[in-house]
Amino acid sequence: KQFWLSHATVQGLSARSLSSMGHEPAMPACYDGVECRAPPLPSRVVPVSSGRWTKGARVGKDGVADDFVPPPTYFEAPPGSQVVPREVLTPVHHFIRGTRRTAWTSNCAALPPRIYVDHVSLIREVSDVTVLRRGDHCMVSLNVLRCLNPRVDYFVSLLGSLELLHLWHHFIVLDDVTGVDKNGVPLTSTGEIASIMEYSNTIPEFLEEVRVAAAGRWYLFPIKTARTFMRKARCHRVALGDYGDMPHIFRVERKMCENERERVVQEAEKMLIHHPKYHIFFANCEHTTNMVTKRQFKSPEIKFVVWSLFRYLLTLVGLFFFHAVVVRCYSHYCLQYPVWALAAYYLFTAVPVFLQSLIQFGMLVATVRSSYHQNMISRDDFYHLLVKEVCRAVIAGGLAVFVLAFAPHAVRSARGGYTFLVSFFVVFAYMISDMLFGLLSQLVVRILVRVHGRFWLHGGSPLTKAEEAELVQATAGKKGA
Repeated sequence: KQFWLSHATVQGLSARSLSSMGHEPAMPACYDGVECRAPPLPSRVVPVSSGRWTKGARVGKDGVADDFVPPPTYFEAPPGSQVVPREVLTPVHHFIRGTRRTAWTSNCAALPPRIYVDHVSLIREVSDVTVLRRGDHCMVSLNVLRCLNPRVDYFVSLLGSLELLHLWHHFIVLDDVTGVDKNGVPLTSTGEIASIMEYSNTIPEFLEEVRVAAAGRWYLFPIKTARTFMRKARCHRVALGDYGDMPHIFRVERKMCENERERVVQEAEKMLIHHPKYHIFFANCEHTTNMVTKRQFKSPEIKFVVWSLFRYLLTLVGLFFFHAVVVRCYSHYCLQYPVWALAAYYLFTAVPVFLQSLIQFGMLVATVRSSYHQNMISRDDFYHLLVKEVCRAVIAGGLAVFVLAFAPHAVRSARGGYTFLVSFFVVFAYMISDMLFGLLSQLVVRILVRVHGRFWLHGGSPLTKAEEAELVQATAGKKGA
């Protein structure tokens, strides 16, 4: 079988240049006996030993593999199996074929950076995919439903952009992106499809792998599903265009010289060959990207999730005292105020949220100041982040603490009624307040950028500290001359 693609050329390459690169014009053919509706994209054929793509590549009858277009994902059937493997297409195949376009936009005004979940790193949404360079550490919203539906993918991506989702999938960009083709697929300067290194899998690929591994035996499906789930992601070199349905890409703010970028790419290439077995807690996509970029095999996102779950556990303990004593007492018209139960309730609910808001605010201020003095962010970014995090601590943290403190009084005023609703807000008070604040801040920033072209309007500067100093010296030099 051959997957026929609809591009006759890629942007910046004429039909003659394609022919000189090894592309031969192809006529419309048939796929499973059905005539293609669009002409194929001539693909450069190279030996498998120099294969560029590591996901789904397989040798054809002529002993060569397609190295220009990423091949569909394919799983070899076990020996003796009667199951016929199927090729699983990913979004980049649909983009190149022309059945739909990527959702990336260009010429958008740059948005301010934000603080990552480790409270020490800054990330910024990429306004134009062509600014991505080899060695960049990027991330998109974690999407366990990726490739099921383009609208679902875009919606999950939008949640991350609006600060409604704080779970991320990480990858390393392996090529400089210099342009896009007519359907929005990112390309390199030589016209090749830009690639990334990542641990990845999709539900269609997962289901096909289980189907092939089970070899048509229904009783093996539970076992193969469990085994495949434990190693559901693998380290691969795939097309950046696979995330065309999730256009909100974030890049970690780092100053990198050319030597450092080259080192990161070389380490990523080595990781494709010698990579640890995937484990969601001990060897996930963030572990590998941090190992490649920072040489630190760690995942701050796991710590963030663990702490969040621990705080929820403390909240449930406080909720136990709230229900076992406070609600029960109020419903039976207690004559004695249950002070000890209220103290335990506050200790396990309001106190952890207050301490988290306070400590987090201190860490964020230190990160913002350090980033500004290291010339990683501009004065506009500096002012924006300081004001934003002060408001987050006061509004989001303060609102959550107020709700938790007011909950016993609300139940008492309602004579024990609305306990389920009050309990819901007790458990999710901080998450809801933080999401509402994040959404409101992102909407305000986008309105300012659309109306004024900037997100900071008073007393700031789009320059870094070093750039401002250079400008002052240059101005003084001109006056002296």
